[in-house]
Amino acid sequence: MALPKETIAQVTCTSTEQPRVRSVSKTNARGLQDDFIGRESELRRLSAAIHNRQSLLIWGPTDAGKTALVKKAIGELPEKRRQTCIYSSGAVSVRQLAEELVRGLYAAGDPLVREKLREGGCRKQISAARWFKDRSSGQLKAILYQAAQKSPYTFFLDHMPAATQSMARLMKEIIWRCKTPVYLLSRGCSHEEIGSAWSIYFAKEYHIHVGPVSDSSIRELLERCIRRFGLADLDLGRFREEILRLSRQLPGCVTKMC
Repeated sequence: MALPKETIAQVTCTSTEQPRVRSVSKTNARGLQDDFIGRESELRRLSAAIHNRQSLLIWGPTDAGKTALVKKAIGELPEKRRQTCIYSSGAVSVRQLAEELVRGLYAAGDPLVREKLREGGCRKQISAARWFKDRSSGQLKAILYQAAQKSPYTFFLDHMPAATQSMARLMKEIIWRCKTPVYLLSRGCSHEEIGSAWSIYFAKEYHIHVGPVSDSSIRELLERCIRRFGLADLDLGRFREEILRLSRQLPGCVTKMC
């Protein structure tokens, strides 16, 4: 879907209304700013890649802050550019990925996708859910390719299993045929961990590694979390050291344990 991640596009059609997108919730930008510590070099690299439309693999362990890094980079873009960033999370098949991205394009206001939905949905008085269900994988991919070729979108794929050959083929079509960058977020960078997508991100120059942050950064993050959650007045001597030990200097671990 279109970023922020927490925004869920719900599209409906009836005989008396036009398709619409309803945002259920929005990202807490202030909270993201407060939690973003120790990733300046990674942020510069990602921001430059987005500006240059260079596809990258963003990899690192769970709770390292890969999604936070992406949101931070996108959040710093101008509003118009930010609206062209499409985020998909958890797709496990080609069809599901294509549907997620087409839904994201609709939420971003893509005129081609909106027209397709109006033609096939509203005029026949069926719901958007039914419209998507009735579309084949091939039809969704065709719409996706057409839309991506007409506008400068950027796609972010998160929480995906190791890519099958067909999923990697879809990603290649988006990158090379549509000249649209794809940023893949993963826990690793090996062939076993990203599957057939390794043929896209095989070289280290296409990688951003998001690992543990420095000791000073993780301590600063912990103090910010303590203040945010109103824990500053408590005796937290042992608590602090235990959190730091268990976190393995991964920002997400500190935030969760607080």
